[in-house]
Amino acid sequence: MHADMQVTRPQPAKPPSPQCTYREESVKEFVSRNLGQEVFFRLIDPFCSGVYAGDPAKLSMKAAFGRIWILEKMGGSLVGGSLKLFQERRNNPPPPRNPQLPPKPKGQTVGSFRKGLKMLPEAIGRNIKDNIRTNWKLTGVSKDASSGHYVLNYETPTGPQEVRSHQVIATLPSWVLADVLREKSAKAAEALGSLDYPPVGAVTLSYPISSVKDDRKNAEGKVPGFGQLHPRTQGITTLGTIYSSSLFPGRAPDGNLLLLSYIGGAMNRGIVDQTPEQLADQVDKDLRTMLIKPDAPKPRMVGVRVWPRAIPQFNIGHQEQLEKAKAGLSEAGMDDFVLGGNYVCGVALGKVVDHGYELAQAVANRAASRSSNGGNSGKDSTSQQPAAAASSA
Repeated sequence: MHADMQVTRPQPAKPPSPQCTYREESVKEFVSRNLGQEVFFRLIDPFCSGVYAGDPAKLSMKAAFGRIWILEKMGGSLVGGSLKLFQERRNNPPPPRNPQLPPKPKGQTVGSFRKGLKMLPEAIGRNIKDNIRTNWKLTGVSKDASSGHYVLNYETPTGPQEVRSHQVIATLPSWVLADVLREKSAKAAEALGSLDYPPVGAVTLSYPISSVKDDRKNAEGKVPGFGQLHPRTQGITTLGTIYSSSLFPGRAPDGNLLLLSYIGGAMNRGIVDQTPEQLADQVDKDLRTMLIKPDAPKPRMVGVRVWPRAIPQFNIGHQEQLEKAKAGLSEAGMDDFVLGGNYVCGVALGKVVDHGYELAQAVANRAASRSSNGGNSGKDSTSQQPAAAASSA
């Protein structure tokens, strides 16, 4: 209750220390200064685990949660900035919603697809199958001094291939792109290679509904809600759990509960040395503290997947490294080599989709400008293109 009261009726924030006027604050520092340590430990710390699987003492408030960070700049405090933002939005309402989009659903706004998120890239692939190449590994990037074209070299299932283009959008993970660019721009490669991607594991377990603690069920005997995030002060190793079968239909047979849990992150990198069974046992142990009866039978292990390098960390210094990478590319004469992906725009799916549209529009505008100025966009659509994209599935 004390934490709730601090959130709804915050005390005036402590003014930034003299160091904060020029030193980038971590999430932990910013939140503790504005809302107190209890709010940080009970709310923000588990939220950082759920979104970034990160260390809030290292995550940059400005880079990771810029929309909240800017409020203090706007209004002198979080409350003042929120009021000012509300007034600005009231005076300058956003454009009307695209009529081609379906109406926003009432109530629950969490969405997925009938057969999981994989349906989205599969549908995109079907619609642009003539313009996309898969299983092509980018091995090198250079620039043709005579034509100004970028030359991209690939290893493909049918042998080496070369693509020439006026522009390139690279959405590879930063550490992969660093290796590709090392010969062309050591400065860009160093900056991109410095970004941290800690490991994260996804553990999917299934339990009978009867295994769930009674006080976690509603009147109909079901498990309501989105899921749970775990404050580190509770001694829980699992980062968070999604109640998949409570959120979406068709995820589990009647009488069963499907749970997707995440484990690992910046503060638990040892998951890469554990077996799937060990990870499942750890998640099961944690769930018995929060949700599952201690004497319930062992769950069915539906799946375990570990990404050794998973989520880019927007740590202190992230934006400086990103600007350093862009400067390195510019110094190497690669101004039309555009960096994209979640380490640029943010890790949420919605942000990545919006960023993709923005990049596509920028490239289209640049191509149109070149065309109107008499530029040659190339005649061979397979070997020479107005723009090329290098990405990783």
